[in-house]
Amino acid sequence: MKIYNEPREIALERVENGDVTACVVGAGTIGLPLATFLANKNFSVACYDKSSERVKQINGGQVVFEYHEELKRALEREKISASTDPAVMRSAELIFVCVPTPLTHDKAMDISILFDVGENIGRNISAGSMVIFESSVAIGTTAQVRAKIEQISGLKCGVDFGVAYCPERYNPGLPKEIHPEIRYSEGDSFHEQHRFDQIGRVVGGADKKSLDLAKAVYSTIIKAKIKTVSSIEAAEATKLLENIFRDVNIALVNELAKVFSEFNLDTFEVIEAAKSKPFAFLPHYPGCGVGGECIPVDTHYLIKQAEDMGIETSLMNAARSVNDSMPQYTVSLLERALKKKGRGIQGSNINILGAAYKKNINDTRLSPAFVIAQMLQDMGANVKICDPLVHESRLNGHESVSLPDIFDRADAIILATDHDVFKSLDFSKSGSMRTKIIIDGRNFFVRDALEKNGFTYRCVGKS
Repeated sequence: MKIYNEPREIALERVENGDVTACVVGAGTIGLPLATFLANKNFSVACYDKSSERVKQINGGQVVFEYHEELKRALEREKISASTDPAVMRSAELIFVCVPTPLTHDKAMDISILFDVGENIGRNISAGSMVIFESSVAIGTTAQVRAKIEQISGLKCGVDFGVAYCPERYNPGLPKEIHPEIRYSEGDSFHEQHRFDQIGRVVGGADKKSLDLAKAVYSTIIKAKIKTVSSIEAAEATKLLENIFRDVNIALVNELAKVFSEFNLDTFEVIEAAKSKPFAFLPHYPGCGVGGECIPVDTHYLIKQAEDMGIETSLMNAARSVNDSMPQYTVSLLERALKKKGRGIQGSNINILGAAYKKNINDTRLSPAFVIAQMLQDMGANVKICDPLVHESRLNGHESVSLPDIFDRADAIILATDHDVFKSLDFSKSGSMRTKIIIDGRNFFVRDALEKNGFTYRCVGKS
């Protein structure tokens, strides 16, 4: 008998002891840490992933992520394995869904990957299993996939199997043992506080038993609070709210950055001053663009759903418009700086620092660096990208340049990602540049130090 069909007390005791088999569908950025922590809490975990290369890396303990040592321990104890065969779901009592949910061309959620997963689960699930979704989705998506599972399996949710939704919350990083150049300017304490097992979760269930079991499962691997909500849809909406809140507030400071700079004001100084208010203010900071597959994507999920219901979403649309405009604004700062030097963008050599969408990681999904690079190429510039944390194959076809060669015959450098490794740049050795211009998209460099070395310095959010 599998866990959902067991008496409640027995099921909860087995969960607490880790005496449960699990399958994590999608062993990527979100799924692999989950699988690793489950395995190190004694769960027997099988990872299912379509990528044979990913499966090979996992089974060989070769994945470079911040929990690679924990993965190796789980492999040594034979508590985790990976496969490209969806049949590994058959023995699983817990099936976790951690697959990507990208946007379609019309900015709606692409549900095709989830439907494929639903079909695979439907063909392999047996009575007594639990399915827990972590993928970020539009409201009501979990119910659609659940119906697909029911249709194919002939089983009924709430009777034969359980369903819950616990949206992923993950602060990605890279191991400092492998990347010693990462020093984390916020300090190690920040990253310890935001480890996988230190971030609270929100859980919604299709029924009370699903909710209780899901809460118990996450309580074994998460040291922070597990918050339960009344429904799966409430949990789905919680994830959207978290990221839309950030999107809207980042858009606000991005718009203010454009305005304040025209008043010769430093937006960052103003934000730091506002932070001194002990209530009703939460700081967000301007930059050259918003990337990743959370903030920009989740806002579009709800915009599209609201539009389909005839509801106007002026604020969310405006936020997306402002944040999507920041790469163009960054290019305009460069264009003006070059013009003052008697140059245009066409024919100029522009090097971009950073391809990742966020500092000190190697994830390039929806990175604004690529938007900036494409804009500049379309304007006739010669563009190269430097990112020591990102493999050359993940630069979207753009030419790479090494950090030691970043100054060579360049007319300008744009900082798009504030990796700690870029602190090692010695601007006193920039004599090989044709034109000394720095466009700082993340308030990373010190203006005075650059200007002493003959640079024209422009920063998003500064005068």
